[in-house]
Amino acid sequence: MNRTVACLLVFLALSTAALCQSSSYYKAIQKGAPTQIQPKQFKEMEEAALKEYSRPEPYELLATSFGNTTEKVWALIYGEVFCNLSSDKGHVSQVGALMFEWYDKAIFVKGTSVSANLTENAEAPQKQPPFEPQFEIAFLMGAVPFGSDVKPLTIHKVCDIRKNQLALLAQKKIAANDLSRWQQAVITAGHFEAYNYWLFQIARPDEVSQWLAQHQTQFRAWLDWQNRNKFMVSSPNFQRLYIVRAR
Repeated sequence: MNRTVACLLVFLALSTAALCQSSSYYKAIQKGAPTQIQPKQFKEMEEAALKEYSRPEPYELLATSFGNTTEKVWALIYGEVFCNLSSDKGHVSQVGALMFEWYDKAIFVKGTSVSANLTENAEAPQKQPPFEPQFEIAFLMGAVPFGSDVKPLTIHKVCDIRKNQLALLAQKKIAANDLSRWQQAVITAGHFEAYNYWLFQIARPDEVSQWLAQHQTQFRAWLDWQNRNKFMVSSPNFQRLYIVRAR
C-alpha cells in the first residue's frame, strides 16, 4: 500500500514538473508577442497536431501561432507543411507570404557580417543538442555566401539559401523526416526553384511575374510534377513535441 502511494506521489510530482516546464516554455517564447496564447491552449494545439498529423488544419494554426513567438523555426516548418497539404489556394498563398516575411525578418546585416535569429528558447534535450539551433545555423550558413548582399531578400536568394540549408542538414543527418525527404525529392526532380516561386508567389508579385515571363514551361512542369507527387505525412516526426519526446 505504501509503495503504491509512493509511486503515485512520484507520478504526480513528475507530472506537475512537466506541466510547469511546459508553461515556462510557452510563456518564454511569447515574450513581446502582441497577443498571448495561454500555455495550456498552446500545448493543446501541439497535442492535437500530433494526433491529426496528416491533416492541414492544425499546421496553419501552429504556423501562425509560432509566427508570433521567438521560435520562427517551427513557424516555417509548420507553414511549409500546411502549404503542401492544403488545397485551399488562398490560405496557402497567405501562409507562403508569411513564411517569406519570417525569413526576411530573421536575417540581419551589419557591415559585412550576416546573422540570423530563428530561435531563442529551444527546449533542452536529454542526450542530443536541440534541433532549433541546428536549423538556424544551417540557415545562416546557407545565407553566408551572399554576404551583405543577402538584403534585400528575394525569392531567388531564399531558394538558394534553403537549398544550401537542406544540403547541410542532410550532410549532418539532421531532420530526416517526411518534409525533408519530400523537399529532397523536389530538388532531385529539378523543380526546387519553381517550387519556391510557387510557395512565395504573393510575397513578391513583381519578382514572380518577371520570373514567370521567362520560365512558364519550367513552372508548368513543376505543377505537373506536384500533381503526380502529392505530399503526404505518414508520421509527425517533424513536429516539435515528437522530437522533444523522442530524445
